[in-house]
Amino acid sequence: MSEPLKKQVTVRLRSTIQHPKSKKESFDIRTSGVLTLKGEQPYLVYEEVQNEKVVRTTVKLNAESALILRSGGVKMRLPFQRGEQQTGSYDTGYGTFMITTNTKRLQFTDGQFLVHYELIVDEEVVGTYKLELTYTEAE
Repeated sequence: MSEPLKKQVTVRLRSTIQHPKSKKESFDIRTSGVLTLKGEQPYLVYEEVQNEKVVRTTVKLNAESALILRSGGVKMRLPFQRGEQQTGSYDTGYGTFMITTNTKRLQFTDGQFLVHYELIVDEEVVGTYKLELTYTEAE
């Protein structure tokens, strides 16, 4: 089997979170990462710091379904399927609980990944999220 193709990329992560009865929160993070192509399947891996802890994020990029895996300071599995609800998990350190994503919009083109979704816990929407990842080859 051939080696996966890897290239260094610059990543920009823009996210907007709307919790019920709260103001919108927006984040704009720039970091470096690695884009890996395993066969036809692209994966984007990058690290960020949240609450002084390093979080490693892996995104399985696709236009129909996608998966975000986070490890380190945050342990989370967020699956996305366009127009469907998917079950994921969030590890609090005191235990893991099930979460559901309801994907409203999912788009992927080379260099840009966009997902809009509702996060559901115990059948209640706890937030609406917009996540946009853009990446360019590092110089």
